Amino acid sequence: MSRLLPAATVTSAVVAAIVGASSGATVGILTAIVVGAAAAALLRWFEGRRVARLTAQVDAWGRGDSGVVMTGGARWRELGAALNRVAAVYDEQRRQLAEERPWRHDLVDALASPAVLFDADGQAAAANAHARDLLGVTSIGTGIIETLGSARLADAVERARREGAHVAVDAELGDRQVTASIAVVGRETLVILTDRTRERRIEEVRRNFVVNASHELKTPAMAIQTLSEALEILAAREPARIPELVARLNEEADRLVHLVHDLLDLRRLEEATLVSATTVDLVPLIGRVVADLDQTARDRQIRIDVDAVETAFVRGDHDDLVLVLRNLVANAVQYNRDGGIVTIELSREAGDWRVDVADTGIGIPQHDLPRIFERFYRVDVARSRKTGGTGLGLSIVRHAVERHGGRIHVESLLGEGSRFTVRLPAAADQAPST
Repeated sequence: MSRLLPAATVTSAVVAAIVGASSGATVGILTAIVVGAAAAALLRWFEGRRVARLTAQVDAWGRGDSGVVMTGGARWRELGAALNRVAAVYDEQRRQLAEERPWRHDLVDALASPAVLFDADGQAAAANAHARDLLGVTSIGTGIIETLGSARLADAVERARREGAHVAVDAELGDRQVTASIAVVGRETLVILTDRTRERRIEEVRRNFVVNASHELKTPAMAIQTLSEALEILAAREPARIPELVARLNEEADRLVHLVHDLLDLRRLEEATLVSATTVDLVPLIGRVVADLDQTARDRQIRIDVDAVETAFVRGDHDDLVLVLRNLVANAVQYNRDGGIVTIELSREAGDWRVDVADTGIGIPQHDLPRIFERFYRVDVARSRKTGGTGLGLSIVRHAVERHGGRIHVESLLGEGSRFTVRLPAAADQAPST
């Protein structure tokens, strides 16, 4: 390739040649200069085209086109070969990335926990069905904060990307509590979420249960201890008061025994499946419960009306179904007004037997309705303890009904009474087991 002289040098040479030459020689010199300038311009034009073509070919790599094709001298061909080697490495990396990307996406889809994969630009590249349900993700390609919906989680992802280290963080997503495990995989970032909501609620329920159970057991236990000490003191001083103290001692002992039995029943009913199931007729069970509570109702002039079919067969545990009916009817009597009415209705509804227990009592405030099936929850604490209630009855009912594949619902108006509705699947066979 020819070498171009600086413009000043060329100009000086031209001037010197013109001054020192004859007129005929001057014309020749000027012609040579023009031809040389034209040749230099043509050379620059060819080099410009070659550079433009090279630029276009290099830009085409990003679209997956073939490598560089160079013409011209040896130096240009060497440059083309070097660029083609770079292009080959680039194509191989792009091919490997294209092969790995579906594999990583398949891995995200196969994870049992909610998982989201973010690319190098911080855009959601993949999200499995669990993550879509938890996060409400409808499409990929969104940013970190838009995808995760939590500034705390987004900050943790950015920290993991920045430091290239594993990050674990707890966060809240609406009413749900999650733990995020964040790891950088190559240039991508994988976020695996664990929904801890149910686990935390169970922990809270257990903690509250221990506190409440301890408190409930402590009350009759201390009363028994106090009455025993009083008996010991008054046995010699005031023997006439002994029957009164013994009666109170028996009441507290009964309350303690009742509470222990309820705790054991509740623990057993929390098991997911029935240990043994037989065909049970609900009609005689209702009759038995009404007979057991008849005297208690009469003492307060409460009438119990029963409207039932002749037979109503369900599959279940006989004793558990008695617990359901007894607790519902006992509550209807306990929280009724003196002279009120308790109505028990048994009817068929689609494939279920429906039991309605209604009263004309004090009713339940609307804000208490969502919590009445919780353990130890009482609407009227003073009245419940006065009548010996443990606060476990409705919780026992709910667990027993759900254990039988049924449902329970309550409607109530404060001052007007309550209606509890239980639905139990009807038995396929229509004869009680012996």
